[in-house]
Amino acid sequence: MKTKKLLITPIIFLLILCIYAVPASAAAPGKVTGIKAKQLSEEKIKLTWNAQVSVNGYEIYQKTGLQKYKKIKTTGKVQSLTVKELELGETYYFRVRAYKKSSGKKVYGKYSSSVKIVMKKTTAETKVFTVSPKSNPYQNKYVGSSGFTEQTRSYYVLRSYLEYFANVGGGELHLKKGTYNLLYCLYIPSNTTIVFEDGATIKRMDKSALFTLCSYNDLHTGKKFYGYNGVHDIKLIGKGTVIFDKEYGGNAAILMGHTKNILIEGITFAHMSDTSSHFIEMDASYNVEIRNCTFRDSTSSGKKEAINLDVPDAATGGFTWEGSGMDKTANDTIYIHDNVFKNLTAGVGTHMYTPGHPHKNIRIENNSFSTCKLFAIRAQNWEDSYILNNIFSNISASDDSALAIDARGISNVIVKGNTITNSDAFMKIIVSRYSDDTIASRPGLVNYEPVYNSVKEEDVVYNIVSGLKTNYAVSYVNSSTHQGTTTKYWNARN
Repeated sequence: MKTKKLLITPIIFLLILCIYAVPASAAAPGKVTGIKAKQLSEEKIKLTWNAQVSVNGYEIYQKTGLQKYKKIKTTGKVQSLTVKELELGETYYFRVRAYKKSSGKKVYGKYSSSVKIVMKKTTAETKVFTVSPKSNPYQNKYVGSSGFTEQTRSYYVLRSYLEYFANVGGGELHLKKGTYNLLYCLYIPSNTTIVFEDGATIKRMDKSALFTLCSYNDLHTGKKFYGYNGVHDIKLIGKGTVIFDKEYGGNAAILMGHTKNILIEGITFAHMSDTSSHFIEMDASYNVEIRNCTFRDSTSSGKKEAINLDVPDAATGGFTWEGSGMDKTANDTIYIHDNVFKNLTAGVGTHMYTPGHPHKNIRIENNSFSTCKLFAIRAQNWEDSYILNNIFSNISASDDSALAIDARGISNVIVKGNTITNSDAFMKIIVSRYSDDTIASRPGLVNYEPVYNSVKEEDVVYNIVSGLKTNYAVSYVNSSTHQGTTTKYWNARN
């Protein structure tokens, strides 16, 4: 049998020649595989992937949420990349593709599969930072924005760190000496400590609060708080002379509602200059301690207390914070001690009440109250509380009506070891009730029954009293009308 010869035509020959003449380097790289993402910290991850043979490098692409992918890095032949400055709580996607170079051009392989990572809190270690009024914001956030100027710098500096703390679960911030002008109110999240060093002053550039105890993450969500389920474990500590200056009036220097485990220490609150202002507005809060602070210089003609204890109740309007569920939660376990109150309209107190929702376990101890024009302490609808070892002087009004202690609807309140001199009167106890004028202005109060007193003489008379404009220490009446009432008058005992 004859063997047939294979004939190669010129065309087939040229095709074969072209195929074998193409350089191997022009073939596209394979698809990158094995991409992984490992979180290294709250701000940093490491990407790794399997190596490709005979490639010149890799390009890494990133996107956030629904955004489009953007190239963030070209690594050369290294098959890993550390990505920094990521936001805690944000979701990121990454993908990689390899490339070869041929005749000065890149030939790309297919994109790898995407890898997803959600940035989470990785450590319980407290983050501690120190700033001054001239510092830059955290990670230069807000720098370059239209609102960032030298005048507003300190506001954005503090805001950036508090926003970061809200994301990572808390932290500690130290403020060095200087004046911090606040453009808007600042919001303090849970597990946050702010230490104000000697010479630090906080001021607002216009009327409004200085600080509200609330997370930035909940600020614009419309979230409502109930009971004590708001922020918790917050400390504001002054070292040396630290001033919260409220010269522009407006809302409270510190507003807290539905909070728990709060410490305020070593701060001077100055200049209550507006009738709608308190230094501290405290509502629906549990386990709050205020110690070694000074509250001074009210120029207000109103009747506002330096520290107001109130109940979130839509009918009374005593607390109007939009974050409150208005569930009538009262304050519980409040310790106010070793503070100075001077030159004020009123010191500590409650001016609205909700029947059935008394403030409990209020302890006011070892404070100094001087030159208060209305009262030093108003205990209204308080139960199981103590007013101990305070000093009162020059508690006096132009009509001689000022009171060291104005008590209304109290139950089991111990008043003992206090000293009062050169004042109008020591203590007056009456029924807590709303006047006809108040009900007319707030019709929701029409069915709010009076709160009567449960008082023993021996619980309120062991105090040191001198230089009063009354010839008794305590007056006591337990009727909601003035007709036919019998007022009891008790003298102080040693």
